[in-house]
Amino acid sequence: MSWEMVQNAAQAAWHVIKDGEPHQEISTHRANAVPAVDDWQDLGTGFYSPKKIRMTYEWPVNVPEFMGRYVYVDAEILLRFDYGATYKGGGAFIPSIWLEVPQAYTGWSWNLDIDVRFQPPTNANPGDRSRPIARIPVTVSGTVSTYEHRQHLEWGFTLYGNGSWVQDT
Repeated sequence: MSWEMVQNAAQAAWHVIKDGEPHQEISTHRANAVPAVDDWQDLGTGFYSPKKIRMTYEWPVNVPEFMGRYVYVDAEILLRFDYGATYKGGGAFIPSIWLEVPQAYTGWSWNLDIDVRFQPPTNANPGDRSRPIARIPVTVSGTVSTYEHRQHLEWGFTLYGNGSWVQDT
């Protein structure tokens, strides 16, 4: 093990929304992308406040405008991560990644299930052993369904220890 290699020393997957409601343990789940060393908890404390990536899904009902607006499914998920943590003065790591669900609504007979999966993190800067930059791919996916309809949902992102991120899907 060496500090220029990156590991997820926390959790790799969990439920985000289950049966249309935020999972009851969502606030306790975390992932990370930290140096592959025994004392990775000794990351520098000067990391940056969390970045926020917003994902939304809405399934509206087609009704005449005068009847107002109604949706079968309405959800908002926030993927958040701290970044820029250093190890012994170098590198850029992600000490904490978590999800929040500010809103999750499903109408009668509708269901929403969403999970998150983290792929093994890697070093995005392997050419410079003195400046590793953590990189971790994240997939948020699941289904929205009713007795006559089922649709797969998926968002993919890659998060970087320097605070940047890209949407993959």
